[in-house]
Amino acid sequence: MEKVDLSVHNHPLLPLTRFSLGRCKGCWSHGYIYGGYRCNELGCDTLFHKECAESLPDINHSSHPDHPLKLVRKFQSSICSLCQVWFDTGYFCSICDFKLDLGCAWRPSPPLTLENTNTHEHQLVLSNGVGSELSQSTRNCKVCSSEVLEFKQYYECHQCELFFHVKCTKISLEEYHTSHPEHPLKFLTGDEAPGYADKKCLLCGVEFNQELHHCDVCNFSICRGCAGNPPPLSVMSSKTHEHQLHLFPRLVDFTCNACGTRGEGSPYLCFQCKFMIHRDCIDLPRIININHHDHCISYTRRLGHGDWTCGVCREKVDGFHGAYSCSVASKCSSSYVVHSKCATRKDVWDQIELEGSAEEEEVSPFEAVDDTTIKHFSHDHCLRLIDDGRILQENKLCEACVFQIQSESFYSCEQCDYILHERCANISIKKRHVCHNQPFTLHTSSGTKTTRCALCERKFTGFMYKSASHKILDVRCGSISEPFEHDSHPHPLYYSEKTYKHCSAHGGGMKIGMLSCDECDYSLDFRCALLPKMVVNRRYDDHPLFLSYGDSYVCGEYWCEACETKVNPKKWYYTCNECGVVLHISCVVGDFSYITPVRAGSLTRSNKEVVPNTSVCRKICSTCNSRCKLPSVLKVSKPGVDSYYCSNSCDTSYLLI
Repeated sequence: MEKVDLSVHNHPLLPLTRFSLGRCKGCWSHGYIYGGYRCNELGCDTLFHKECAESLPDINHSSHPDHPLKLVRKFQSSICSLCQVWFDTGYFCSICDFKLDLGCAWRPSPPLTLENTNTHEHQLVLSNGVGSELSQSTRNCKVCSSEVLEFKQYYECHQCELFFHVKCTKISLEEYHTSHPEHPLKFLTGDEAPGYADKKCLLCGVEFNQELHHCDVCNFSICRGCAGNPPPLSVMSSKTHEHQLHLFPRLVDFTCNACGTRGEGSPYLCFQCKFMIHRDCIDLPRIININHHDHCISYTRRLGHGDWTCGVCREKVDGFHGAYSCSVASKCSSSYVVHSKCATRKDVWDQIELEGSAEEEEVSPFEAVDDTTIKHFSHDHCLRLIDDGRILQENKLCEACVFQIQSESFYSCEQCDYILHERCANISIKKRHVCHNQPFTLHTSSGTKTTRCALCERKFTGFMYKSASHKILDVRCGSISEPFEHDSHPHPLYYSEKTYKHCSAHGGGMKIGMLSCDECDYSLDFRCALLPKMVVNRRYDDHPLFLSYGDSYVCGEYWCEACETKVNPKKWYYTCNECGVVLHISCVVGDFSYITPVRAGSLTRSNKEVVPNTSVCRKICSTCNSRCKLPSVLKVSKPGVDSYYCSNSCDTSYLLI
């Protein structure tokens, strides 16, 4: 389906042939929109009613007959002259101060008087303000009993001193509805609804908000939205089903053929095929990207027989109902499958439909010069691969992840001291991550400027992943994918965004955004999950220090070589496998461990900078008055004096860096 350019929006809009629950950007009314338009641009996801989207550039309106009105996008703090509702896209008069939102523009203007209405026996007169002498109790609408606001249009009966919302005068207290033609539906408010009546709308499933239309013969109840904007009785969607689908307005339990999940309410069905479907599943997007998989996935009506597991929720997928599968199965080690409901969740899908779009090409982060030399996008010079198992000095750090170069292979520049781990040189330019529905793009470092990672919450320098909505991850957290395997636990871990849990490594307070096990109560926060397995710290040991995950069978006590206090042997710590030296995690990896220290002789514009602390004489923290144990500390320069801090808690103004 091709996009169309319309005057109401700055991006091309995609015609919708499915039901979408949301708020129209034109008239700001909330509810199900069918047959409207949606923006298909990343991060926009704007909905329009068909009437609002197709608004003409210039109109003449009966509410303002003297001058023509011109369509303008994004008014600055504008209020509709008719309904007094704030809006940002609508019509205005270039001669006077008259403004009109899109909803009022395509709806007929309310007449000045109403005769013989279904809501009242006397003449009703259109007014623009309630008299200040009237009490609050007399300003309630006679139909819905809610307040009639002084700054909105309303109708008044001067004979009875009664007030009516404009929209309530259009309500019939008893009328037939297309979804229930057998008997009239009565409009009920508040306590008028019988106790046996359903609490949710039979058509859309939304809970009633003090108003409903009810048939007391059939116990049929629908909301005011569905009464005024009824769903179509039949729908034709070739993407969903080859035959016409018909609304079945009954409270029935069924299994949706499109998504395989249970439904209760009013499905659409094909009588010929016994096909039943949720209204939300009609015309599901054909090809999409999700944040749990590197390739695009496509919708299929049936997977067929097989042992399928959803790549998002890890539950069983019924192959005889609709689902999504990887569109590039030849590149996947196994068949990747996702439930339809899971794939189209707003926290999983970026809301962009890819059908008819050109496939996004994968961009390599470097060009190969020869077998051992590359030209990386982050550096002006060529980098040569070194793979001899050497361990560099602890102050030689990778420019991407800002961590030590240990025994793993790395790329080094022969013209300067630029270094990249081989694995960091290969990280993707474009990346999808389970923590966000939008894709991330790799950005290189910008000098000594620090940024905070959204997952581990550490300040860092080096490379970063950034989304269109400016969510930022460091390359360590950004490179995580599911399932996440960790040596501390026998089962795979998965990202859990909404459940509060304790970190199994250090305890601490309850947090969300953890890596959790589906089979037990084990969870890790991103700080602990990505602690380096090996570090070099020559101050305390000439050998590498290895991360230990604790031993529940140890009965004695350990002492930290750095701070000379006790170490809980059942918790994580660093140790030398040859000498038995033990150190707290916090004495090895600190608040400034992922910030590139300022090199000697470098010029900085800030009075704050992270500097090395690797000399024989360790810096003394200006707050806790102890010698700083970590290899990097914060230096704050003031006229005539330099102060040093070993952690964020010691320097409360650190956030100003």
